[in-house]
Amino acid sequence: MNQFTRTEQLLGSEALYKIKQARVAVFGLGAVGSFAVEALARTGIGFFNLIDFDEIDPSNINRQIYALHSTIGEKKALVAKKRIKDINPDCTVEIHDSFVNAESIEDLLTQDVDIVIDAIDGLNSKVNLICKAKEKGLKIVSSMGAAGKTDVSMIKTSDLFETSICPLARFVRRRLRRRGVSIGIPCVYSEEPPKGGTKNQLSEAGSNMEPDHGRIRSSLGTVPYVTGTFGLMIASLVIDTIINF
Repeated sequence: MNQFTRTEQLLGSEALYKIKQARVAVFGLGAVGSFAVEALARTGIGFFNLIDFDEIDPSNINRQIYALHSTIGEKKALVAKKRIKDINPDCTVEIHDSFVNAESIEDLLTQDVDIVIDAIDGLNSKVNLICKAKEKGLKIVSSMGAAGKTDVSMIKTSDLFETSICPLARFVRRRLRRRGVSIGIPCVYSEEPPKGGTKNQLSEAGSNMEPDHGRIRSSLGTVPYVTGTFGLMIASLVIDTIINF
């Protein structure tokens, strides 16, 4: 048996062929993105374009696959590439140590990918990525807010414009509508109301951004079984899109 035998048994040889030929761009390799990439690499995706400017720090260890005491200080994109190649040596992996903004997105989001994963935690960058993907006619799956949540049974998939409860989804919808986007964004979100001060922190997301990196200044409480579930559900949506395309 080879490493993809069980996947082929379940999904079929035609589906596995499509998966191996698929090209996936992943923006954000943190708590959600790292789990999505892990599942996709193990399923047999043949090409990744990974985009993340960040380095691993100790606070990442509670929820991110690439974060270990041995990897603190390393670039997430580089650690991700090494791990993918260890899982599947035949996989082609390109990495970009870049921050996503209105200027960089044109070069980072290339037309040759089959599907885009938005696992970005900055509001402005998330909206820029979604708009550019729609403009280029690319399929995209987006992650909404996983912070402040503990109940995995409340995690759902839907079009972004049909979601409820999630404060981040509300802000993203508003900004997308201003830019002419109002449908067609599959996403993973939670119907669980954010706990503690998370809702208030997210409500300030539009104005509480760091100037250089576009991130919310306040740290948000997270647990790995929620962020990991977000990532795995994104991987499921991506695989379903690929094999039914």
